[in-house]
Amino acid sequence: MLMSDSSQKIGILLVDDHPIIRFGFLTLLGQFDTGFEFYETDNAGGAMELAKLHRPRLAIVDLSLAGTLSLELIKRLRQIAPNMAILVVSMHDEKLYAERVLRAGARGYVMKQLAAKSIIQSVQCVLAGKVWLSEGVREDLVNRIAHADAANRPETSQVLSDREITVFRMLGMGMKKSGIAKELHLSPHTVETYRTNIKQKMGVATGAELYRLAFLHSQDKASLHITT
Repeated sequence: MLMSDSSQKIGILLVDDHPIIRFGFLTLLGQFDTGFEFYETDNAGGAMELAKLHRPRLAIVDLSLAGTLSLELIKRLRQIAPNMAILVVSMHDEKLYAERVLRAGARGYVMKQLAAKSIIQSVQCVLAGKVWLSEGVREDLVNRIAHADAANRPETSQVLSDREITVFRMLGMGMKKSGIAKELHLSPHTVETYRTNIKQKMGVATGAELYRLAFLHSQDKASLHITT
């Protein structure tokens, strides 16, 4: 069960243009945990409106809505609700789209064909602030991006201060700004200043790109769930 001690329901936004798929997720997750509250839509506009109105903890987004990729929607949802985790579900091969999905700001990619147990595990993982990828895709993704970054990015230890490295690693572990502030006894404003400084020093323009780099530098069992 994932309900908090205060019994506050966990909002989950379901974005899929097939009603039967939405019903399947609603039924599966509703049977697993009665603490979920669901909001449904079949289009990008509805997803953004529901995200603004309800501020759910998680959005489960189909990669293809009305025949188009949902990458721009993922970016918009990250802007509207920065604290909302996004899990992308798809019939498409994970190897083709996982990197693009993470770059856009999602925290995981799961195939619709997986067993119910794996679907539930992916939701738990992403809600816990971790990243969900299959083992094969994870290894390929990390190797390719890390090699590219090694050639084009400065070494973190050479450009970041000790405190900035600490914040960078916490970001890679999936921690939110409020959690980092509490852990380091700082104000959220100070943590945001560190984030801005890190982005400038690492040469990245967006929060999604910063998260991607932090994720790659925090590869351990505490920050990444590997499916088998």
